[in-house]
Formats: sequence, structure tokens, C-alpha cells
Amino acid sequence: MKKDNKDQLIIANKSYKKSNELINAMGKGTALSQKLFAIGMQHIQIDPTKNVVATIYGADLRKMFNSNSGSLYEHIEELCDPQVHDRSTIFDWSIMMKDKENGRIEVHQVVTDAEFKNGTLKLRYNNSLTDKIVNLQKDYTVLSLAETISLKSVYSLRLYEMLNSAYDYQKAVTKKPGPYAFEYMLTELKLELGIINSGGAKEIKSELEKEYPDYDRIEELAEKSGQNKYKEYKIFNRNVLCRVKEELNSKTSLKVDYEPIKAGRKTVGIRFYVEKKDIAREKAEKSTEINKEEILDELMDLMHSDFRFKEVREIAEAADYDVERIEKSYEYMNNYSSTVDVPIAFMKDCIKNEYYNNKQGQKPPKKNSFNNFEQRQGEDFEELERRLLEN
Repeated sequence: MKKDNKDQLIIANKSYKKSNELINAMGKGTALSQKLFAIGMQHIQIDPTKNVVATIYGADLRKMFNSNSGSLYEHIEELCDPQVHDRSTIFDWSIMMKDKENGRIEVHQVVTDAEFKNGTLKLRYNNSLTDKIVNLQKDYTVLSLAETISLKSVYSLRLYEMLNSAYDYQKAVTKKPGPYAFEYMLTELKLELGIINSGGAKEIKSELEKEYPDYDRIEELAEKSGQNKYKEYKIFNRNVLCRVKEELNSKTSLKVDYEPIKAGRKTVGIRFYVEKKDIAREKAEKSTEINKEEILDELMDLMHSDFRFKEVREIAEAADYDVERIEKSYEYMNNYSSTVDVPIAFMKDCIKNEYYNNKQGQKPPKKNSFNNFEQRQGEDFEELERRLLEN
């Protein structure tokens, strides 16, 4: 087995736990910060200052960056230094967690320190989040490492976590399999996805601290502070929701659909419909497809002198890919006592009626008008004969 295939198998079987509180916290971050968290959870420890430290080795970094050669330094520099490409870094991952019942709100920078040395990256996380990262006993969601790494959009990553968390919670409560429906206010969803940054304006933070935030006011404050990206629903739908749906459906175990929630003509929220794919069934179907291709290759080697590939496929389908029946029919045709005018028709008829079980070389029964005549029940033939004679 090739090394790349072995690596894929190893990753495919790995998962990680993430606190639901951390998943559902409002805030912003990058796709890379989310992926690094997922990979880092495979090698974590708590240092003397009670901070979680995640160690990410060069081999895992290369998989994430899809880099097979060259130095990793430039990739890490881009992760850590905002001046390199004037974009967000892993240190911009910030979250806001609200506890309405106890009147408490917390805002944290998630990654506090990073060190890259000898091809290994070490990330230190805020010690206020330690109990939300390690030793999780409840209120967490198990996520697939392979699925997380496969996603490109930060919005896909956020919704992947949020919808998985919501799905698992609903399943635990109802004791029933999906699909389930989950609703988000439009502004609330933008806050969850990091499109509107809760820490970007003090007024937004103050509004969110209320028991019942005014999301219309938050939208106005976001626009006032320059956070007016995807202001119109049609743009948000086209550039975020449609792309997220496509990516989640094609790359993860989630099957997602959605529809707008309207108040009159205005879209005020999004309703997601989520179910889990039957991965075992899909793998079996995929395996069956692979097996069919192998069978066709085998049959083509056997029958290429008499049939084109398209005809071989047609014969295989007629036999439900039963190689033994096809081989017996092909041998019967080759030993047939006279010339076969239409080989593909002969093969399909032979497979259907199993003529190969007859004496070798014996012709299949010919169809004629007499043999094909079916006597009708209850017919008075003496009366019919009398009428014919009278005419």
C-alpha cells in the first residue's frame, strides 16, 4: 500500500472531542486555526502554568498545508504574522461565551503563544479555557479529524461543528435518528460564524450581554463599525450558505439543506435541516462499484476479441455481474455447433435461460409461431371449426 493511502487511513480513523461551549461560542477565527486545534488535540499536555499545549509535528503540518517538499517556515510565518499577507492569524481566534442564568459573559483570545522549532509547532491555549479543552466528561461533541481537515471555508468549519453539536444533542434528547431542524436568527448566525465580531465594538458587546439582545440593533451597530460584509441576504446566501451546503454535503457525514425564515418579505433567520449519512452503506456501495469495475476488467481480458467494452458491460449487467454465469455462457457460445450471428443477443439469452446446462453444443430451442401459440382458456374449438367450415 502506498504511503499516501496509509496516511489517509490513519487520519480517517481519528477523531477529537470539542466542548459544546467552545463550539457554540460567538467569535471569529480562521480555517487554519480550527484545523490546527483539531490536529493538535492528538498530542496535548498541560504545562506548569495550567495552559493546554498542543504539539503538531512536521508530517501533520505538511498534510494540512498540502506541502510535500520545501520548508514549512513560510507557512508558519503566515499563520503568526499579520503583516505577511495582511490577513488574520491564529492569534485572532477570539470567542465570547455567555451564561445568562448567572449573568456572566467571558471574552477570550484562544491561542496565546506559538513556537516553531525543528519542524514542530507548539501552540499554547488560554488557561481560562483549559477545562473546556481537556478531560471533557460531558457536554462535548466528537468530530472527525479527516472531515475537519478536508474543509476549506472557515464558515464550513464553524457550521460543521455547530450542526454536529446540535444534532448530537437533539438525538440524545429525543432518542430518535434525524433529520432534525435547527433555527438561527440571521444576525445570531453571523455572530456565530464570525462575520460580525462581537468584540469589534463595545456597543455590540453591551447589547449581547442583555438577556434578550436586540439583533436588529446589533446589525445596525455592525454596519456602523464597518462590519457590513454580506449585509444583503442574497449575497450572504450566494457567498456563504450555498457554498457551505455544497462543501458539507460533499466532504462530511452531514447531509444539510436550509431555507430562509421570513417576516413578510424580509429574511430574519435560517432553518437548517440536518441528517447523518449512512456511512457504512455508502462505503459498501462504493466498494461494490469498485468491485464491478474489477469484474469488467477481468471480463474484458476474457472476451475482448468478440465484444467491445460497452457490450461487455451490457452482458455483465444481464448476469448481475455473476462471473461464473458469464464465463459458462461465453464458453458455450465458443463451442456452439453453428455460427452465432448476433453474439451479444446470444450471450444474454444464454445467461437468462442457462443453455450451458444443456448438452454442450446443443442449440437453444427455436421460437416459432406454433411453439409460441398460447391456448386460450375456455375456448370451444369444435364450435370454431364448425363456423370455419360453413364459410
